[in-house]
Amino acid sequence: MPPAVESSAPAIGRRSLWAWAAVAALVIANVPLMLCMPLPADAALYDLQAKTALSGGVLYRDIVEPNLPGIVWCHMAIRSLFGWSEVALKWVDLVVVGAITWLLVRLVARRRTADGFESEAGSAVLAGLAFVIIGFYCSTPEWVHCQRDIWLTLPALLAFTLRTQRSVADAANVGQPTALSPIALQVLEGTLWGCAFWIKPYVAVPAAFAVALSLLLMRRRGATWRRLTADVLCVVAGGALTAAAGSAWLVATGTWQPFLEQMLEWNPVYFANGRSRWTLSQYVSLSRDLAPWCLVHIVALPVAAMIVWRTMRTSWRVRPQPDVANHAPDHISALLAALYLGWMLQAHFLQHPFHYCHTPTVFLAAAVLATQWPAPRASRRIANLAFAASIVVAFIQAPCFAPARLAWWSDCITRGAKADVKCALHHRNLPNWVELQPVIEFLRDQNLKDGELTAYNVFLVHLYPEVGVMPSTRYVFLDVLMQVFHDRSDAIQAALADSPQRFVVCSLLENGMSADDIAAAGPGVQETLPPAFPAEHASEFPYCLPLVFRSGQYVVYRVDRDLGQLNTTPRPLARN
Repeated sequence: MPPAVESSAPAIGRRSLWAWAAVAALVIANVPLMLCMPLPADAALYDLQAKTALSGGVLYRDIVEPNLPGIVWCHMAIRSLFGWSEVALKWVDLVVVGAITWLLVRLVARRRTADGFESEAGSAVLAGLAFVIIGFYCSTPEWVHCQRDIWLTLPALLAFTLRTQRSVADAANVGQPTALSPIALQVLEGTLWGCAFWIKPYVAVPAAFAVALSLLLMRRRGATWRRLTADVLCVVAGGALTAAAGSAWLVATGTWQPFLEQMLEWNPVYFANGRSRWTLSQYVSLSRDLAPWCLVHIVALPVAAMIVWRTMRTSWRVRPQPDVANHAPDHISALLAALYLGWMLQAHFLQHPFHYCHTPTVFLAAAVLATQWPAPRASRRIANLAFAASIVVAFIQAPCFAPARLAWWSDCITRGAKADVKCALHHRNLPNWVELQPVIEFLRDQNLKDGELTAYNVFLVHLYPEVGVMPSTRYVFLDVLMQVFHDRSDAIQAALADSPQRFVVCSLLENGMSADDIAAAGPGVQETLPPAFPAEHASEFPYCLPLVFRSGQYVVYRVDRDLGQLNTTPRPLARN
């Protein structure tokens, strides 16, 4: 009779069943709300780029984009398979987050099972990890969703899982002759890291941290330099294959030259601008929007640093023992801690101060703490009480538990993502879909063609898919591009003048007017600017054009004369 196969995950008992029931309730309560939240402006821009490429256009030449094309390739695949609806993209986003949650839970389960954690307690820890990841993501602002940092986490975690599996398997051979890991799996790992890199290159930092520590552990177990070199070369070969495939696409579609121009001539200014935005007030604002979940870093950072330091300090001092149970758990914890620290480093010191850049770090922080959840009953009781207290804080503060937000659940099921539903669920009133809807209907009545509409502000990029037209110029995020690339304002103005644009839409609120000054003009559709509009800007673009429609903060101008001067300062209508 064959021996029974031991499960790699803790069994579910009565108490842990309640924990998993709480995870299920959280999912059921929040998925309809997530599907009805508005898409971020970035996702709408990537859709425009995907449509450009799929219709025979050229990326970077037809739309200015400072990032690598990986996310656009994702949108091209998703839109080709599932269509162009908002809900299709949101479903993909939720599936990606679900897959990330499963991978992290699986990693922690392997660590806890190998550590001899009792089944029911271990299953409860896994449920707690899933609860934190899902609750956090369902509490994030809409501009976090469908973003590159979240989507690249999936291939990065797949690559990391392959490396962790090899490290654990190698530990089982301590004291015995070790065989080379299958080359195909090493190349596959590099290919997955490469896919994540095409979405956002900063993933190279946490990848380097995890790979470097794994090589140190391999060397500790007696691996030769030749073997370590072979491991690195196979991973690099996988990344090179991905790089070659992506570069071949760029060349074949005529995108290579515009791509190089964007990377070499435009991006230095773009990155310099991003560094200047790292201020204490910006970081406090970012942390406030991600609270209370981001407070997990207060505990996770020193714990992760301690794990890595302990691993590096002892790896050369203690002779290995041929007992995999004593080594495999430490490998998983140490590599996960290294991945987390590398991710924190690039998110805080290399990237722009955007919320979505920091979202994966909370996922990883929660996983690191889950690997260290105490096994002794007394210590575990204290940890459980601390966790329960943090969940109480989350219930009070986190949007995913807010009664006013959950009250829209039935509307999401029966009505879908209508304008008032979006406004009720979004975290920031940009765009204000209730005020924007009359503008959309007005523009639809104008029988516009591609190139005849200019959305002046970033959050107005949604007008293009709503009206069903492509932008008038390659400068889609017009206001931001004017502010960042001052030296190219003449080229931007020339492109606008040469375009077939018929209408320009701008947001007075995004351009700096206060909400009170705009509201003072009264609600509903108007035909004039608010009385508080600063007259000194009346000669600038687009205010020098005839106003034909206004709904709240949104103003529609008809293009029938010279455009006037561009104002390249941020929020030009703001009072000094």
